[in-house]
Amino acid sequence: MIQHHGGNIYGYADILDFSANINPLGMPESVKQAIAAGIDDIGCYPDPYCTELRKKLAVREGVSAESIVCGNGADDIIFRIAHAFRPRKALICAPSFTEYSRALAETGCEVAEYQLSRENGFAVTDEFISVINSSYDICFVCTPNNPTGRLITPEILQALAQKCSENGIILVCDECFLDFVAESEKYSLRNFLNGNSVILKAFTKVYAMPGIRLGYAVCGDKGIAEKIQQNGQFWSVSSLAQTAGIAALDEEKYVRETQDYVAAQRQYLAAELNSLSVKVYSGAANFLLFRSILGLCEKLLANGILIRDCSNFSGLSDGYYRIAVRTHDENIRLVDALRRCMNG
Repeated sequence: MIQHHGGNIYGYADILDFSANINPLGMPESVKQAIAAGIDDIGCYPDPYCTELRKKLAVREGVSAESIVCGNGADDIIFRIAHAFRPRKALICAPSFTEYSRALAETGCEVAEYQLSRENGFAVTDEFISVINSSYDICFVCTPNNPTGRLITPEILQALAQKCSENGIILVCDECFLDFVAESEKYSLRNFLNGNSVILKAFTKVYAMPGIRLGYAVCGDKGIAEKIQQNGQFWSVSSLAQTAGIAALDEEKYVRETQDYVAAQRQYLAAELNSLSVKVYSGAANFLLFRSILGLCEKLLANGILIRDCSNFSGLSDGYYRIAVRTHDENIRLVDALRRCMNG
């Protein structure tokens, strides 16, 4: 059974979920307390402009609050962007997050896919820059990319931002997994933000709050932010989501601890997968892409473990899988189950 998105645990009585890439350290206690303390606020409509949250995000991101748009997860922002600009032609990388294509298809946009090379580990290179031209209205990239985990180098990001600006192309850079990377600021498009740039961010992954649904966009132009804001539902972010986001932004130590923990556990999982003679792709996020035997998802399900079948990603095929980095004990359970599945 193909998991078209991670985290679809419903329908399973007892499952260990490696399909959703959520912080293994769990939601910070301060965020849980803030949500509980804010429960009485649900008797009122939420602030449709997320005023206090945007003010705090503006300090974090080093931009004006007017350049930030909050939404019901990053997915909501992706669809808002597609509907706000209704591009005629878009350029995306493959494999990458499938929601870009889904959102663009809703507006009748023609989507051109640039196939990333398996031979170089699905890295975005100068060759991608060379295919960009004025026939495109919008370009989506993701760093670290989902499902490959590959970072786009600062040099490529800078060239990409410049090329899109020169050709009047809106560049949307999805950085929802970048907070898992040490020295994440170094790899952000924020260093090269211009009037055609939009950065996607989310609280979902790093703060382990996918059920809250909270994402945002950092825009290089206030006019772009306003256009995105005017699309989509008016009260898109609940009062509890706003409260959770405000509290989460104080958890800087938690984010640093997360980066260290995930890096160590990712290294452990990669080494164990390599010992099983499967092809592991180098990545920097809180998940790993690998290639192994057919039917592995079903075999692991029989062992009470859910992983992400990646065969529905454009550019991938049967036998590609993605696993989240979880706690060490949970990672040991996965490795033991993999050995049983692969050794008969």
